[in-house]
Amino acid sequence: MATNVHFITCVNRSSTLFHQHVTRVGLGDALGYYRERISVEAVRTAIREGDRFYTVSPTTGKAALVEIYDCPSCKTPTIRSASDWVTDNNVDNISICT
Repeated sequence: MATNVHFITCVNRSSTLFHQHVTRVGLGDALGYYRERISVEAVRTAIREGDRFYTVSPTTGKAALVEIYDCPSCKTPTIRSASDWVTDNNVDNISICT
């Protein structure tokens, strides 16, 4: 079983009529920079195999684990950050991979 830990530094999102979903994530060592981008499907598979993914707040340094999530309104398989009181470490709020 895998036990790798991955830092999500940025994301790409797709838009639907009413909301957005993360489609790809950038993995790296520093916020805003990435060495590779992988699909949400690959993240979900890796989590199921035991890997851990996390984001970090640029203001507080607090990490948030990323978990598998299925959108309740449109059923899209995606990911989300575990709940905490910090908002800028949420997958939905980190920077776009350019």
